[in-house]
Parts: sequence; structure tokens; C-alpha cells
Amino acid sequence: MLLSFSPLRILCAVLTWLTILALWSTTRSISGGGGSDIVVILASNDGGSIGKLPDFKEKVFRNRASYAQRHGYDFLWANISAFPVPDAPTAHWSKIPILHAAFAAYPSATWLWWLDLDALIMTPSLPFHELLSPTTLPSLLLPAGTPIRGIVGPTEHNVSFPTRLISGWEDTRTLDAAALQLLVTQDEMFGINTGSFALRRGAWADWVLEMWTDGLFVTGDWVFKEQDALLHLMLQHEVVRQGVGVVRQRALNAYPTDREEREGGVDGRGWLEGKGEEEARGMMWRRGDLVVHLAGCGTVEGSCDELWAEKWAEREVEREEDVRGAEEKRGRGEWGIEVGREGVGRGRGRWRG
Repeated sequence: MLLSFSPLRILCAVLTWLTILALWSTTRSISGGGGSDIVVILASNDGGSIGKLPDFKEKVFRNRASYAQRHGYDFLWANISAFPVPDAPTAHWSKIPILHAAFAAYPSATWLWWLDLDALIMTPSLPFHELLSPTTLPSLLLPAGTPIRGIVGPTEHNVSFPTRLISGWEDTRTLDAAALQLLVTQDEMFGINTGSFALRRGAWADWVLEMWTDGLFVTGDWVFKEQDALLHLMLQHEVVRQGVGVVRQRALNAYPTDREEREGGVDGRGWLEGKGEEEARGMMWRRGDLVVHLAGCGTVEGSCDELWAEKWAEREVEREEDVRGAEEKRGRGEWGIEVGREGVGRGRGRWRG
């Protein structure tokens, strides 16, 4: 028997499929590349800048958004002012509700990559999803037994996790990368640094984000705010340690070198290829490393302006087609979120500060 459909039923079916496609297109990651389940996150408030540099925010946008465009990632530009944390003494804590909001705004995303405003992607040809791959990530993790450092309140902690606790496995070189939930770095001076880290969607992340903004933590006497609170969770809760992978700093969160240090060193080659153990474990950026983080550069007046200009000139220049593609997406309002009366939602892609 031949099936017959009325014009109304056909129209309803077509409209249903168009609606599904529209929803899919607004929630999917940018097409292209090999890591379409990654969201690159940048956040600042109304006055966020470094020193007196002109067009600072626009340069940061060009740097991050063109990278996302090149590798097929989503890019989120969030207004810190729209994400207050009750009783928080500083805006550092706002990154936690922003992470919550990013998971909500991009339901198809698996990984969030948080990168502070005072950082630059120096090697845009190096895909972030390669760092996450099971063939690359194990070699970037700190060796088992490496002390996990940090300052918690007035007392300095230098705790060496037992082999089974540093990242949850005895041999980091044969680690199942799929089991790690948070990738973070530590420096040799102050310990855990959350200027650049990756967080995987899941129940573990939901629990950690909830605990991270516990009122006792937010109002606690931490030296480095939310960083020390995260360190406390790592030190006190095995379930947190089991999900954390501490990677070599230069792989994800290198600090800037001065000219003398750079001239005396050797350039890197992406993910620390061919480097000796000591240099690979170092803090300082070498050409070929993905990111440089200008953490604390404002301690000397004018130092941020000079250092930022120097690193901007040294970076691997973004491809123009990626810059144009990023600008087009910003013009269509695809990038950026804030909190309104209806809760978290995507806003216009322009700067919303």
C-alpha cells in the first residue's frame, strides 16, 4: 500500500529537521581541524589590559580566536564582571563559574582550555588537541614522585606524592590519558599555576568546580587565591589527585625569558621534542613552545609593556585567513557569553566589557 502524506505533515517534517539543524549549528564546535570538541577560553573585565599598550584586547582576540579558527576549536570570550562569586575578595575566582558556563554554552565540548589574559599563543601551528592525544600526553607529564609544590595560607607545602598518587598511575609514561580530567602546571617558585590549564567535561569536573568555590575556600587566607584552593583539594582529596595530571610547564604554561637567557639557550621544537630532561622540565619559554605566560610582569613599572611587545614580535604570526575567519564569526555573534536575567547565554562576539 502506498503511503500518502498531506502537505501539512510534509511541512512539519521539514520544519522539524530545519530546527534540528539550526540547533546543531549553534552548539557544534567550529568545523575543521582535529579537535572540534575543544573550547579556548579568554576572560577579562572592563579594564583588563597590560600596562598602557594600545589595542591590547584586540591583539589578544586576534591571537586566541585565529588559533581556534585554524584548528577547528570554539572560542569563548567571557566578561568576568558578569560572573561574580559571592564573598570573593578578587576576580580570580570568577574563572570557576565561567568554566561552568562554558560547559553549558557548548554542550558538545569535551575539553576547556583556560588561558589567562596575560598570555600569548606563540606557536599557533601547534594544535592543542595533539597535547591531549594518548601518544603525546604521557611524555609531557612530570615523572612519578615529583614534588607537588605550592603555598597554602601562611605555611609552605612541598609534598611529594607517592608514585600512585601523583597522577593516579605508577608509570606516567604508560598512562591512559583518557582517565585524566585536569591538566595543570607548576612552577619552581610558587607551585601550581592556573594561568593555563585544561579541564575535561564529566562528573569529576562538576564535583571539583563545586568544591572549588566552597565558601570556606573563597574567604580563606590564601596567598594565591583560587590556585592555592585547588592545591588544597589536590593535597587533601585522593579523588582529586587521581584526576589531575601535572604536565611540564613549557608544554602548557611557559614563563618569558629575558634576552640573555634566550640567547644562551636552545630553541624548542614543539612539545619539547629532543630536549634533555632538565631543560624539558624548565619553566622558561623557548621558540617552538606553545604558550608564554607573562605572570606577574607588572611588578616593575613599564616592564609589562616592553615584555609584551617583545613577545608579540617574537610569536609565529597568525595566518591571515584564520584572522579573517575569526573576525567573521565575531561579527555574527558566535563568540562570547555573559549572564543575563535568563541565566547564561551566548552574546555578541564583540568585546562585551
